[in-house]
Amino acid sequence: MKELLLAGVAALFLATGAAHAYPPRYYDCGKAFVKIQTGKGTAPSGRRVFPTTWTIQENWEKEDAENLPPIGSLNFRCTKDDKCWLNGKFCRKMSDEEGQKEFPDEEDRG
Repeated sequence: MKELLLAGVAALFLATGAAHAYPPRYYDCGKAFVKIQTGKGTAPSGRRVFPTTWTIQENWEKEDAENLPPIGSLNFRCTKDDKCWLNGKFCRKMSDEEGQKEFPDEEDRG
């Protein structure tokens, strides 16, 4: 009975696995803000997967935004120690509070 209960709870967690399994990371790359969100799930083959979504949003609030050309190409790179570059420009890691201001969650948009 105990094993059945544990298996049921484990299956429930896998079936309803949070889309946001890990906290997002936010970066200020000057012309753009970047949000990196890693989730978790199960592929049709049964393998565990950790899909990652990158959201890049142009920074139109910068003082010189009017003089900046739109972002025409994307070359986004990160190292294993969370240092990132967008089109060769180093990105500053933002706090969660700063990042949530730039990328409000859907339920916060009201």
